[in-house]
Amino acid sequence: MATSNSRGNYVSEWFGQRIYPQVRLSYPAVSGSCANQCPFLTDVLHRPTNCVKNENSKGVCTISSSSNGSRQDWLVCPYRVISSSIVIRGCQMIFGLSEPVEPIPVPILSDEAELAAFVDRVNRDGSGYVFFQDKLGGEISVIGTHRSPEMSFDVTIVEIKPDGEGGFAVSRYGILELQTMDYHGTYKHAVGNLRDGLRLHEETFADALGANLERWAGKEVEGPNIANVFKRTFYQMLLKFRLAGEGSAAAGTVLAIPQSVWDSWQPFLGAPELEDESAEVKRLRVAPEAPAEPLLNAYICVFDLQADSTKPVSPVEIRQFIRISPERMAHHAFTEVPSHILHAIQTEESVLATIKQRLGKWWPAFQVRGARRNGTGGTRSKPKPKPKLNV
Repeated sequence: MATSNSRGNYVSEWFGQRIYPQVRLSYPAVSGSCANQCPFLTDVLHRPTNCVKNENSKGVCTISSSSNGSRQDWLVCPYRVISSSIVIRGCQMIFGLSEPVEPIPVPILSDEAELAAFVDRVNRDGSGYVFFQDKLGGEISVIGTHRSPEMSFDVTIVEIKPDGEGGFAVSRYGILELQTMDYHGTYKHAVGNLRDGLRLHEETFADALGANLERWAGKEVEGPNIANVFKRTFYQMLLKFRLAGEGSAAAGTVLAIPQSVWDSWQPFLGAPELEDESAEVKRLRVAPEAPAEPLLNAYICVFDLQADSTKPVSPVEIRQFIRISPERMAHHAFTEVPSHILHAIQTEESVLATIKQRLGKWWPAFQVRGARRNGTGGTRSKPKPKPKLNV
């Protein structure tokens, strides 16, 4: 069984079922007609839908890691939260709606009954909302030019309104990014163990998994690639936040990230303090003398999974919405962080100390001379031959 001080990385949700740090898997949910099904795509599409991941990561929704010190879930599949309150609340924030509205995936409109229900909703309420995603209608992209890069939106939410002539028109669109974490290595060994365990133990699989949890769910699962994900995400998000509310069509942008990712980003953003903007929204604190910034309709949504819930599928919990501006993010990343790094270098001489220590390992005479200059003594030794450089 898993223990509270377990180290390492483990598959924490498999086909939506909680398996780490406690096994709460329901056997019927992963067997029979439900075998290989994604419960979240099935929910949002209103029909049984298989997991879309490749064989090496089939069924893996989240990974449990202690890279931030405490054990947390890290999202590795964006479809894990596609049917959650994140999409509903994100749509409400982006379009400034007084009530939450659930957007539907575009492919669902191919069903005549679903399309008729959507048309009735638009005519009744004056608007309706659909979304595009990679496996759900395809990503929407901005065409690249010789002066700007091609850029794709993770989830594009579209507002549909009656056109006044008996038809319908696209009114506005918004951008919802669901941040996943890349992991070093592969999940195939853990996935193979889980698949074989289910095949061999069938209805007693949950008990067998509980008895072999760390060996099966954590087999050769490596750690998260935090720095690379931040660098890849940061540039794109500055651009997408800038698009928020610009022009007549772009309504807003929401970046949804797990609490684990937000925690891992703190050193890259200088651990910014948050303050209340309203009862439901926070913002990055700035000095009183800082120049005023235009308030864009751009947010970071921090969420977490309730891993201690007794339910087989851990509920999604929205922790906070944080209003963001590209200028403020850039200030924290490129002004605050470098100032903290320079302070650490100047006060602790950590870089110089490391260089001197490393030189001493390969050049012993350097270490002896340095000790004399610093008044720490050191015995005379016979001259040693100069080090040769191997080219």
